[in-house]
Amino acid sequence: MPENNRNNRTNIKTKKPPEITDHKAEKEIETKPKRYATALLVILSILLVAVSVILVYMISNHIEAKRGAKEQLRLSAIAGFDCEYSEAQQLYPYKNGLLKVTATRVAYLSISGNEIYGVDVDMSNPICIKSGDYAMVADTDGFLCAVFSEEGILYYKHMTGKIGNFALAPSGLSAVIIEEGKSFGGVYIMDKDGSFLAQWSSYESGYPISLAFAPDESSLSVTLVDTDGSQMVPHVKQFAIPSDRTYERPTESAFYTPSCSDIMPLIAYLNNDTIAVAGISDVAVIGDGKCAMVSPPFPCVTSIFSYEGGYAVIYSDGVDQPVRLAIFDQQANQKSEIQLGNQVKDYDVSGSSVLIAVDDDIYLINLDSGKVESAIPVDEPVLRVSFFGTKNICVVTQAGVREISI
Repeated sequence: MPENNRNNRTNIKTKKPPEITDHKAEKEIETKPKRYATALLVILSILLVAVSVILVYMISNHIEAKRGAKEQLRLSAIAGFDCEYSEAQQLYPYKNGLLKVTATRVAYLSISGNEIYGVDVDMSNPICIKSGDYAMVADTDGFLCAVFSEEGILYYKHMTGKIGNFALAPSGLSAVIIEEGKSFGGVYIMDKDGSFLAQWSSYESGYPISLAFAPDESSLSVTLVDTDGSQMVPHVKQFAIPSDRTYERPTESAFYTPSCSDIMPLIAYLNNDTIAVAGISDVAVIGDGKCAMVSPPFPCVTSIFSYEGGYAVIYSDGVDQPVRLAIFDQQANQKSEIQLGNQVKDYDVSGSSVLIAVDDDIYLINLDSGKVESAIPVDEPVLRVSFFGTKNICVVTQAGVREISI
């Protein structure tokens, strides 16, 4: 028994004690990685939010930039080119391109700015006008004038007196006001090849200041200003233009004196037989032996132009006042009036529609209905606008040339 008990004790003594588990330490060991993971997730979340905010800001700016670029490109989405302001002033929309007019050269450019042809000239202050298939460039401080087509120059002519003003008809027929030593001035009429048709000198009617051809080229109207010693007296001289000019020549046909004391340099044909002439505030309708003043007069006339159906007057109530467009029919009855804005930059008429660049917009107006059909915002200062085909317009801005759809 004792032996057995000793053995038992020995067995008991040599038996390995059970391992003791520290559950608190184990929990701490398990919790640390979780805390690290949570902290890491929080940091990553914060970074993700920050990156998201930055991305949203950048994307929004990018979108705004794209919108701005889209508006900018909207002016050149079809065709065009950039240029300096000094060059833009020399560009005149013409046919399918532009005429670049300088004192030493007249060049016909494509809408992309590539030169199609060029002609050397020698002018001091060249001005360009266009009508139908032709364009005329004249030196208003000199003696030279030239007529161009899409194919090239038709003629380059030296006048006998300094050029004061000039007019061009759709067929290339032209007329020039020139200085004359023994008269108040003369009117020189030429065919499209530059050949002489007629010359009239003003000895008793005053100074010729402006002129315009009838739509069918059957007549030429010339406005003059005379003085009776105390006030200005306006006159209108008209010439009949024969359709067959092989043997016949233009002749004097009518003479009118509007009952006002205003210089009236602005001319617009209501139809082939009737014109409207305007000065600073007075407008007179002339034709068929009659001369009637439009009543009431306008406060401040900026421009007057004709269209298929009548004429229109751009005017304001005075300096720094909003500009309006008053539309009249062929009987000189006012149909409607549209408030345009503060500053008219340029306009172009085609049929019964007019393009008017005003402030930061270009308006397409139907003159028959008297409604604005569309308004195109422009983010570049406009110098000139022109119809360009049937659905497009050409805009010359201070930054370049833009062809856009309307």
